[in-house]
Amino acid sequence: MSDQRGSGGRAASRRSFMQGIGAAGAGLFGGTGVAQAAPALPPGVSNAYYVYRTEDGYAGGGRYEVLDARENETVFTTSGGQNAHEAFQAAFDRVEDGGTVVASGDTFRFSGPATMGADTALVGQHGTRFVVTPQGRRDSPFPGPNQTNPLVVGHDLIRVRGDNTAVTGITFDANGAELGCHAIQADEVTGLTIANNRTVDGFEMAISFSGCQYVLARNNVVLDPNWYGITSRAATDGLDLKRSTDVTIIGNRVAGMKFNNIAPYNVSNFTVMGNVVYDGGHSLIACSPAQQGAIVGNVCRNLNRFGGDPGGEAGLEIEYKETHLTDAVAGTPEATSYDITIANNHVENCQVGFIARTVPADPDRTSSREEDRPYNFTVTGNAFNDCPTAIRLRSGDSAVVGTNAIRNAETAIDLDDTYTQNVEQGLNATR
Repeated sequence: MSDQRGSGGRAASRRSFMQGIGAAGAGLFGGTGVAQAAPALPPGVSNAYYVYRTEDGYAGGGRYEVLDARENETVFTTSGGQNAHEAFQAAFDRVEDGGTVVASGDTFRFSGPATMGADTALVGQHGTRFVVTPQGRRDSPFPGPNQTNPLVVGHDLIRVRGDNTAVTGITFDANGAELGCHAIQADEVTGLTIANNRTVDGFEMAISFSGCQYVLARNNVVLDPNWYGITSRAATDGLDLKRSTDVTIIGNRVAGMKFNNIAPYNVSNFTVMGNVVYDGGHSLIACSPAQQGAIVGNVCRNLNRFGGDPGGEAGLEIEYKETHLTDAVAGTPEATSYDITIANNHVENCQVGFIARTVPADPDRTSSREEDRPYNFTVTGNAFNDCPTAIRLRSGDSAVVGTNAIRNAETAIDLDDTYTQNVEQGLNATR
C-alpha cells in the first residue's frame, strides 16, 4: 500500500479517465478505467475522488487507484486483488469535509469494510461491483432447510457513520458469505439515502440501518440474503434493534431470505410503499414493533414458511415481540405497534395475509396479550388472494378492518375474542 502522486508516465491515461467519467454518477466508463465519453464535472462538484482498477492490474492480482478530480492526479494506490477497501477508505478520508466518491465500472474485491463519514456520496457506474472475501466458516444458530452448517462468514462492505450520506448505483456481491456481513450498514446517521443498488449471493442482512433518522431506501434490488433484506436490525452486537425514526422504504424488490424481506423494527414515523416482496421465510413485511406509519401499495407473494411464531407468518405483520425490545424501549409505549395504516396492498399465496399479535418471551404469560397488544391500526382496501387465512388478529385493540377483498380463503377473518377488543369490521368482500 502506498500514498503517492502520479508521474508523467500515466498522465495520458489519467486525462482520458477524467474526461470520461465526468459528473458524479453521470459519466460512463469501461471496466478498466478506460474512458467512454467526455462530459466535464458539473457546477457544484468541487471535491470528488474516483476509484478505479488499472487496466494492467487485474492479471497481476489487481491494483486500485484513487484520482483527485480537482488536481487530475493519482493520490493513492494499493496493490493486491482483495485490497479495494483500502482505496475506498483513502478516498473517504479525503472527503471528510464533504464530497463525492465515484467507483468505476469495475469489480472491486474487498477483504474488510470501508467506512464513510459525513456529507459523502458514494456513487457507482454501470458495472460497478463490490465483492466480499470469505473469512472462514462457523455454525449458524438458525440454519435453513437448504443450509448445512458451518456457513461462510464474510465482512461488511460499506459502513456509513456520518450524517447526510448516500450510497447509490452499486452491485454488492457477498460471494456466498451468509454470516457476519452486510452490503451496507449505517449507524447513528441523520439523512441517509440508499438507492438503486443491487445485492446478490448472500449477506446475513443486506441493507441495515440502526439508530438512524431520515432514512430513504429506494429502488434497490435485494436477492437471496440469509436472514433479512432491508431492515433496522443489524448483524453486529450493540447495533441490533436500535431505534430509528422517519424512515421511507419505497420501490424496492426484495426476495429469497430466511426471515423478513422488509423489517422496520423499532421504527416510528415510517412508510413502506410500492415494494415487491416475495419468497420469504417469515412475514414478508414485518413491524416488530413499529409506530405511526403506513404500509401501502406493496405486492407480497409466496411466503415459504421457514418457521413461525404463534398464529403463523404472514404477508404483512404488526406485533409486540418481547425478544425484539432493547432496554431503551422495553416498558415504554414504543414497545408495541400502534397507529399503523395497512392499505391497498396485494397479498398472494401466503399462509396468512395479515396478522396482528403479541409474542411474549414466556409463551405462558398470556397477560401480555392484553397489556401489550397492538392498537389503533387500520387494515383497509387490501386484496388477499389464495391465503388460507386472509386476516388474523390474535390480539389487538381499537382497530378497523374494512373494505378488503378476500379471494379463495378458508378463513376470511380470524379474531381471537379473548385478546381483541374494539375492532370495527365492515364491507369486506369474499369471493
